[in-house]
This record gives sequence, structure tokens and C-alpha cells, in this order.
Amino acid sequence: MTAQEPIEYRLTYCRRKTIGIYVSAERGVEVRVPHFVARSEAERFVLEKQDWIRRKLAEFSTRPQRHEPVWQWGAEHYFLGEPVRFHCDPTADHDILIPGNPGDSAERISSRIQGWIRAEAHQVFEERHAFWSEQMAPMGIPSSWVEIRAMKRRWGSCRRNGKITLNLALMKYPLECIDAVIVHELCHLLEFNHSPRFYAHMTRAMPTWKQWDSMLTRLAQLY
Repeated sequence: MTAQEPIEYRLTYCRRKTIGIYVSAERGVEVRVPHFVARSEAERFVLEKQDWIRRKLAEFSTRPQRHEPVWQWGAEHYFLGEPVRFHCDPTADHDILIPGNPGDSAERISSRIQGWIRAEAHQVFEERHAFWSEQMAPMGIPSSWVEIRAMKRRWGSCRRNGKITLNLALMKYPLECIDAVIVHELCHLLEFNHSPRFYAHMTRAMPTWKQWDSMLTRLAQLY
């Protein structure tokens, strides 16, 4: 029986009352420690929790590798849940043709492709927002409008004045997932919380929302 390799981790001192361990596929293991705790105590804590840490690391190692976009003409991207290839050359193998030049830099290609996706997002988001606003009118949904932003942590947000912000990254996922986010934000115009009443509104408007919400969570780990 061979000894296990020691667990590698980052030790971060911060304003908190207890030691916390955070494990993620992207950042590895981070141990957050109150300023008054000695390093030796933090090391003992990690040793006590090593079985749990190894299980979490093993879970991440068995997950499919996340697809990261490569900014080259002809590289695979995801658009409305389907893998597609963008190109500027009409004679090349592609799914979507957009203006550009074969010698464009990665930065230029990224700008052109994301500009095209943003333009499509305006149309898709506006159409789906209009559709669901009409569907949910009998529920007394107030008027609202849509804006688009690239957000890191949220799929959407809603303000009391009717402004709904949707994450541009939603364009990577199936239309039903986008619909579920739009319905979610529209329901916030009735309940600005996540109470049972809020979820009752969700189910009334879109009985299958849990299916698409789960799909979005799963797909977001893949691409």
C-alpha cells in the first residue's frame, strides 16, 4: 500500500470566524482561515478533512472536460444548444457565414463572432420576452423591457421598474433554457423573492420550467 500524495491547497487569510475549505474544478483547493488562526491549526484541519477533499477532487476529475471556444475561423462554438462553425469564406466548411478575412487575428475573430451573436441575441431575447409577456398577461405581469449584458454569475436579473437583464451567454443554450430564464425574471415582477408563491407563479406560467432549469445547470458545466 502506497502513501497518498499530500493535498495541494492555497491558504488564504481573511475576515471570517471559522476555517472553510472550498474545492472547485477551476481553482482547486482553497482553505480560507481567520486571521487569528495559526497555519499549523489550518494544516490539521485539512488533514482531518482530507477524505472529503479527495472525494470532491475525484468527482471533478470524472466530469467531461468543459468545451472552451477557440477564436479561429472554422472552430466549433455552441449556438442555441447546437455545435456550429463560423467562417468568413463562403467556400470553406461552415455552418454560419459572417463578414471577415481569413487572416484575421484571434481578437478580431472573437469580436466579429461575438458581435454577430449579440445581434442575434437582441432578436431572440426580444421575441421570447414578447411571447412570454403575452402568455403571462392573465397573471397580471407588469410591462417590462430587456437589456443584454455579459455576466459572470447570473443568467438574468429584474428590477422593480421593469428592466430585465439577460446574460449574453444564454445564446449558447437551447431556446427552452432561455425561455425558463425569461419566465423566471418575469415572475419576479410579481414576487421579488424566491418564496413558494414565486415558484407557484413559475409553475403556472411554465409547468416544465424545472426540466429546463436543470438542463441549463448541467449544460453550463459542459460549455
